[in-house]
Amino acid sequence: MSYRKWAYIAMLAVTVSSLGGEKAWANEAASSQTVSSELNTRRHFNKLKRSSENIYKVTMRSGVVFRLQTALGYVSTIDLPEKALKVFVGDQELFKVEVYEKQVLIKPITDEADAQSNLVIVTNSGRLAFDVSVGPPSTADFVLDFRLPQDDSMLVRNAFEEKVEQKAKELEGEYRKKEEKLEDKAEKMADQKLKEEISSAVKSVPLKASNVEDGIQVNLLSLSQVGGKAYLRFSILNYSTNPYRVLKALIGAISEERRFLKKRETGFVEFPADLTLAEAIEPDSYVYGLLTFDFRVLGKKEKAVFRLLEDGGGRQIEIKDFKWFE
Repeated sequence: MSYRKWAYIAMLAVTVSSLGGEKAWANEAASSQTVSSELNTRRHFNKLKRSSENIYKVTMRSGVVFRLQTALGYVSTIDLPEKALKVFVGDQELFKVEVYEKQVLIKPITDEADAQSNLVIVTNSGRLAFDVSVGPPSTADFVLDFRLPQDDSMLVRNAFEEKVEQKAKELEGEYRKKEEKLEDKAEKMADQKLKEEISSAVKSVPLKASNVEDGIQVNLLSLSQVGGKAYLRFSILNYSTNPYRVLKALIGAISEERRFLKKRETGFVEFPADLTLAEAIEPDSYVYGLLTFDFRVLGKKEKAVFRLLEDGGGRQIEIKDFKWFE
C-alpha cells in the first residue's frame, strides 16, 4: 500500500474520532440537562425542603404518590415521625427494604439502570405511597425526613368543647336548683329537658370563605354559637418560605350606606375577642385557630369582616361579607 493511501486512511480515522468525541460531549451535556430537569420536577412535586446535600424535609401527605430516586451502590432512608406498622414493596427482586421502627431503608439490588417499583408505608396517621426509581448518585434522595403537619386542630377542638361543657354545667346547675325538691320522676323529666336545651343551644354555620396573600392562605371554616358566646374557627396554610407570626386577629362588622346609587363603607366596628392560635406558623405548615366573642346579630347594613395582622410584616389578610348568624 502506498504512503499516500496510508496518510489518507490515518486522516480519515482522526476525523471520525473527532466527530465521535463531539457527539459524546453533546450527549453528556444533554443528559446533564435532563437529570437537572427531572430533579427539579421531583423536588417541586414532593414539595421537598433541602436541609443539606441530598437530604430533604417533607410533610406527610396521604393523598399523593411521592417520587423517591435511589442510586446503585447507595441506600436511601425514609425517616418517619412515628413507627412504621407495615411496609410493602412492589418488586423485591429490584429493591431491598429494611424497617427499623421509624426508619425505612431502601436500596436497589439490580444492575438495571431504569429499575422502577412502588413502595407503601402504613403508620398510625395514614398511608404513604412512593414511586421508587434508580438514577445517578448526584440526584439521589439519600434521606427523606418526614414530619406530621403542624395541626393543632385538637387544641382548638378541646377549647371549643370546653366552652360547651362549661355552658352545659351552668345550665345543669340551674336546673338542679329548680328541680332538687321534685320526686324521681320529675328529676328524670328535668334531665331530658336539659339535654334538649343544650342540644338546641348549639348552632353552627359552615363557612367557605378564604383569601391568600404572599403564600399565606386563610380559610374560614365555621361559625358556632353556644348560649351568648360565638366561636369562629379558621385555618392558616403557610406555603411561603418564611414563618408567619400573628400580631392580632380581628372580627367585626363594616357598615354600608348608599349615596348616589352607590354603596360605600362607612366604618369598622371590632368585636372584643379571645384568640386561640399557635405563636408561629412555620413554612409548609397548616394550623387551626379559634376566635371567641360575644354573640350578636348583624344589622341589615352591616357586613362581617375578619382580619389577620402579621407581627412585623406586611402580609395582612382580610375576608369580608361571609355568612353570619340569621
